Amino acid sequence: MAAARRDIKRKETNVGPYIRKEYPSSDENFENLVHNWTHLKDDIVLFLGAGASIGAKNIDNEFLPSAYELRNEIWKKFMLRPDEKDTYDFSELTLMTLENAASLAQIKGSRRLLENFLAKRFQVDKTLWHHSTLKYLYPKSIFTTNYDNLIEIGYRHSNSNHPPIHPVFNNSPQLNNKHVPLYKPHGSIEFPNANVKEGGFVITQFDYYEIIKSRKEMLEKFLTDIQDKTVIFIGYSFMDLDISSILYNLNRSANCQCWYAVFPRNDADVRNMLREKFGIRQINRTFFDFIIDLDEAIDFIPSEQKFNKVDLSFYQN
Repeated sequence: MAAARRDIKRKETNVGPYIRKEYPSSDENFENLVHNWTHLKDDIVLFLGAGASIGAKNIDNEFLPSAYELRNEIWKKFMLRPDEKDTYDFSELTLMTLENAASLAQIKGSRRLLENFLAKRFQVDKTLWHHSTLKYLYPKSIFTTNYDNLIEIGYRHSNSNHPPIHPVFNNSPQLNNKHVPLYKPHGSIEFPNANVKEGGFVITQFDYYEIIKSRKEMLEKFLTDIQDKTVIFIGYSFMDLDISSILYNLNRSANCQCWYAVFPRNDADVRNMLREKFGIRQINRTFFDFIIDLDEAIDFIPSEQKFNKVDLSFYQN
């Protein structure tokens, strides 16, 4: 019998947001979540990574970039001469990180030029439909490493009786329980020129040095009483070593509820590694497909807001 093909290729980012994918007939981890939903639903916390924004476009109708694509765009805009821009081979950057490229770009240009570029590159005027459904899960808190404000717009676009969200940055005071805290340690498009501890973009390696301590404190605050919380990671790759190390040690030190990670990868080794090392059950779904399938299973989205009934003109499509 031929060995199964490894699902290890980089996923495309320039794809439509509402395209249904084909999956194996069942996913035991998704079924586990549904089976336990009655016991878990009142203590959900969400963690969104870059994969949650795949399919979204900015106001110039450009897909929001991955970290790899953003590194190349910054290098092209700030570091290359005009005669190099059309022919440069970005493989020459080899393993240069986004943070290192941004650090050099800031020196070559200026902090304000870099901030303005990022602000324009991530500016959106509509959210994706699936971001707008998160409020119906009534999460206790949300954590995202993304600059974009797709979550914020999704929460605002509703008349439902859900608690409002409030962004929390590295220096933000503790919120009262009338708000859902939205932890954004990497900053937000809504505060492009602020200090990195007050909502400004965390993009260079030196920005990361500044927030290492406060980011750890923020993540620990986010996961307060994790023994009683069900964390659902959406589109997060666990490649951010400092955040992943905190998650690893937090989970190992507590008898946690089930944690789940939603991203489209059908690889038994990845699934086994997450389960063994993080205590996380990986669900092989895109963000959109996960929301559709979860709603079909537990019916959490109001009838008029379901994908087959909602007016998509209010959303990116």
